[in-house]
Amino acid sequence: MDKNVTWGFLGAAGIAEKNWASVRRSGNGVLKSVGSRDIAKAQTFIESCQASLPFEVAPQAVGGYEEILADPEIDAVYIPLPTGIRKEWVIRAAEAGKHVLCEKPCAASLEDLGEMIAACEANGVQFMDGVMFVHNERLSRILEVLEKGEELGKVRRIESCFSFLGDEEFEGNIRLDSRLEPAGCLGDLGWYCLRMTLSCFQNALPERVRAFMLEEKNGVPVEIRADLYFSDDRSASFHCSFTTSLEQTCRISGTKGALSLDDFVQPIEGPETSFRLTQLGSLNEGSNYSTTATRREVTIPGKSTNDVGSQETLLFRKFGELVLSGKVDSSWPECSMLTQKVMDAVLKSAREGGEAVELG
Repeated sequence: MDKNVTWGFLGAAGIAEKNWASVRRSGNGVLKSVGSRDIAKAQTFIESCQASLPFEVAPQAVGGYEEILADPEIDAVYIPLPTGIRKEWVIRAAEAGKHVLCEKPCAASLEDLGEMIAACEANGVQFMDGVMFVHNERLSRILEVLEKGEELGKVRRIESCFSFLGDEEFEGNIRLDSRLEPAGCLGDLGWYCLRMTLSCFQNALPERVRAFMLEEKNGVPVEIRADLYFSDDRSASFHCSFTTSLEQTCRISGTKGALSLDDFVQPIEGPETSFRLTQLGSLNEGSNYSTTATRREVTIPGKSTNDVGSQETLLFRKFGELVLSGKVDSSWPECSMLTQKVMDAVLKSAREGGEAVELG
């Protein structure tokens, strides 16, 4: 495959800066256009990114998004627009024959996401959400450990947390606008906790969920805790928040041991990623814990953010490979639908005071 995927960005949001670099390092993509309702903003975005990591031909600034969708040279679009207005542009992009890489949370509701994915399917284009850590080799290694069961045994419990503390300027952030980001911290942060849990449980759907709205502002969740109940006596919990310090932890507990990560969403900067495996002794006579323990650190080298093998770059490289192959992989939109379905159930439970929501 010596052809490149030609990209257009529908929006110049802050996260798009990271993905400019990802396209540049992907090895199979070039960025042609960046659209914004304010063309001056798009031009400023391009100049800033081009100064630090330039494309051979600088992308062009476009006022609005229609011109990008009408451009026959553009194969795929990245859509970082706010969740509340994303549905229209995903559908329009699909109808224009563009492959769609969509930021998360994908949609304001499962019904909306169903329409978005149906449009992609009808027009034969790939849909994928922007979760990066699933493209990291570390997750593959973790899933291998879970499948083998030699060190963890049967997985019974997963607990995760993703949070950050909003500063004084955060009050004006779109994350607190119910029209633009109705799921608040649940969509922005909880989506990752859900995806991690579902991945480790082989994309099994929980039978029911219960969630509690710990804090809400302007009708937007800013702190939520949720419990998910799966078949075979398995369970998971997660906490997501804009009101506590940065945390991105995950602990997977089995009948033989536990696996833990301190940075499951965005790896801590450095040349490698890792996870810990721990096995403690059983309760002995007299109900005293054994003092023996076995601990193993598993490291995966060469995956820092600036590496060509980083999870950000691998996301765009994988998407590019799918586009160039001419084949649509339905497993990616299916993962998005599953995550959205559970997220909607969690939000429903939280808004109903913790009432259990059955998923079947």
